[in-house]
Amino acid sequence: MTTQRKAAECRRLAEESYGGRIPEESDYPSRVGVRVGIIKDHMWYFVHNVKACRELGIPYRLIDITRDDWNRRSFYEGYNAILAWPSVNHSSWKPLFDERLHILVAHYGVRLIPRIDELWLQDSKRRVAYWLESHGVPAPRSWVFYDRERAMEFADETDYPVVCKTDTGAASAGVTIVRSRRMARRLIRKAFGRGLSARGSDSNDRQVGSVLFQEYIHHDFEWRVARIGPYYLCRRKTRVGDYASGSGAIGWATPPPGMLDFVREVTERGRFSSMVLDLFDAPAGDPRGQYLVNEMQCLVGAIKQESNMNEATGRWSLGEHGDWSFEPGFFYQNACANLRLGLFLSEQEAGGRAHQ
Repeated sequence: MTTQRKAAECRRLAEESYGGRIPEESDYPSRVGVRVGIIKDHMWYFVHNVKACRELGIPYRLIDITRDDWNRRSFYEGYNAILAWPSVNHSSWKPLFDERLHILVAHYGVRLIPRIDELWLQDSKRRVAYWLESHGVPAPRSWVFYDRERAMEFADETDYPVVCKTDTGAASAGVTIVRSRRMARRLIRKAFGRGLSARGSDSNDRQVGSVLFQEYIHHDFEWRVARIGPYYLCRRKTRVGDYASGSGAIGWATPPPGMLDFVREVTERGRFSSMVLDLFDAPAGDPRGQYLVNEMQCLVGAIKQESNMNEATGRWSLGEHGDWSFEPGFFYQNACANLRLGLFLSEQEAGGRAHQ
């Protein structure tokens, strides 16, 4: 399916989930003293933010930063914050959002949700690998090559299996388990030739000139922990075939001892307030510790409230004395957009009281 056809299908599904055409500006009474801008994206993920604003009574207006006249201060004035959900289904879209969102923050002083440094990591496996290594976070070892011959030397010397990943690609779409030297060399030739593409992506859009390999960690499941402000939500993805990511076998789970402390420590290193970590249990006796971070992203897709709800459906928070408390309930509304906006409103109210 071409990118254009996929975008059209995403629009149809977004409008269907909303109940019709999505208004460019809120058409309901405001219940709060703030106003937000919502940046549109090609794959219509912004509908999560629109629905969250409607449910919380926050007035909004849609903003299109793909326009040729996007760089006008007047487009971004009058908002307490601007909400962004970049889509990266085409290789030209990631730099588009990176470049223009950076200008909004650096030159126009826009308050962006999520923050620009959180969005910089979104849907880029290379950037996440760099960030994890530079911050000393336990993770599967990664090798990124921009030189074909160095990559070939790696293929000749490494132990197998290893994992090959495209830089972008969700739900294991760009992930290949490489089980032999011959297979690795074939992927390298392709990466430095016509390019690699994630499964299901536009066949005309290929990632050329680099290749990323990652240490293979045997696993039967993968943990997913989302941190939104002071709250943590935990789910577990069971492996189906070679992959846990994208398997569809995911449900709410109680985090084992130490996991929430680990996620808190990692996210505190980046001072992140919106970040999702995918974790492997480290092999027994691994000197790196109990958990390894496989991937990080600040935004993840929506789930249905009625989907796999159980006694572990809820959120965790850290008490004053270092103990974790659990609050049952469904807090994943609109892909956590309600939770992010609720925390933003609380912050605005606290700031208003401080100035009274």
